[in-house]
Amino acid sequence: MDSIKNTDVFNMEESEMLKQIFNLPYEGAIFVDHQGIIRLVNDTLCTYLDLTQEQLIGHHIDEFEFDPYLMNVINTGRPDLLAFYPHNKVLATRQPVIADNIIIGVVARYEAFDLTCVKKNLIDFDDYINIISRINTQDIMQNVAKFMHELKSYQDEFNLEPVAGAGKEIIKGMSPIIKALRETILWIGSSPSSVLISGESGTGKELFAQSIHYSGARAEKPFVKVNCAAIPEPLLESELFGYVEGAFTGARKGGKIGKFEQANGGTIFLDEIGDMPLSMQAKLLRVLQEREIERIGDDHTIPVDVRVISATNKDLKWMINQGTFRPDLYYRLNVVNLYIPPLRERTEDIPILVHYYLEQLNTKLGLKIQSIEDDAMRALLQYNWPGNTRELINVLETSMNFCRHATLTSDTLPLFLHRQSVDEIPVDYDLKSGKEVAEKERISTALKRSYGNRQQAAAILGISRTTLYRLMKKHQIE
Repeated sequence: MDSIKNTDVFNMEESEMLKQIFNLPYEGAIFVDHQGIIRLVNDTLCTYLDLTQEQLIGHHIDEFEFDPYLMNVINTGRPDLLAFYPHNKVLATRQPVIADNIIIGVVARYEAFDLTCVKKNLIDFDDYINIISRINTQDIMQNVAKFMHELKSYQDEFNLEPVAGAGKEIIKGMSPIIKALRETILWIGSSPSSVLISGESGTGKELFAQSIHYSGARAEKPFVKVNCAAIPEPLLESELFGYVEGAFTGARKGGKIGKFEQANGGTIFLDEIGDMPLSMQAKLLRVLQEREIERIGDDHTIPVDVRVISATNKDLKWMINQGTFRPDLYYRLNVVNLYIPPLRERTEDIPILVHYYLEQLNTKLGLKIQSIEDDAMRALLQYNWPGNTRELINVLETSMNFCRHATLTSDTLPLFLHRQSVDEIPVDYDLKSGKEVAEKERISTALKRSYGNRQQAAAILGISRTTLYRLMKKHQIE
């Protein structure tokens, strides 16, 4: 609970806009997240309740009896506008906050009145109309809408759906490489060192980044995600480092904090780091070296304590040779390297993943599919999975939409899963020599993808390090 209190989700002292919107002298205001935890409360409401912000923020709304109807708005998703409560002398307006079709909380505002002149406790309808007529309801609704817009812009920083407490347990699978990766996550979880996660698209690199964050000392602090490939180059600097008011045309009043400030004390995850422009690579390198950022248009620096986890599906060493990635930045990011193998290299994990995602998708789709028939599982095991785990989830969701029983059957699977690869095998294929070639190729690939780390390569191959040395000598692999 203390961690929730101390998490500076909005950096209120940095955002004059939120202060102006939220701290109105005659109107109490509160924001409660979807779990009922008070995230924001203004001074006016604190005064009305005779409590401090420290006594309110981070606590569940049920601990206080001033508004027992807030959770109804979260549960129903329906606003409750201009509800009057004579015994509390309060006019309340409650509005759900919705992001990506999910209710992430409720914002409520309270107008307090002195009703000592009202003798009949508002039984007379005319008295009620007279009070309502003195309220500028248009201003109330405009303020609510304006504040909800601010909440929308900060929704990624709420961390309302944390994986905290899960840590390495969110990584599913029992293959040797997955077991080794789970152990590695435990070793590096509390380290401040930068981590570079490499692997093909769809292997779940973000999941591993989350697992590292929530396994360490920063688990109660923010985990902030940035997709370097999804943000246009002109906007990337302001997204990472923020800007001050008036920094450029169209800049938000009050400025905006960047992702590094939002992640202060926690972890920033830079996905698709290989797509970051060279100009931004230089600025990122400076932040990693100096441990401070400078907002666009500002003339002073802001210290930040952030652990950096980056991920890529590109060969950064090849990019360095091509002059498209800075070597000094690479060595700053690649202090600890994790290679996430493609699904085809750990097929023994497929049944575990299938049953896990069946359960997850049942919740999403409102279904009750409990198992998968052997023929369907066999088809999944034989497929090459170029799209990796992401493709597996997609195939399962597609199949479940056509399944009419409690068991997922092979006839619901996409047609391409039923194709056999026999036609691809040459007629003169020699089983013994083919096995030798395949063995050598797999060893070479494992060593390449583990960047020469023989312990990790052995884990990828599912063999001991001693066996790996023997096979390397056999195939004359340096």
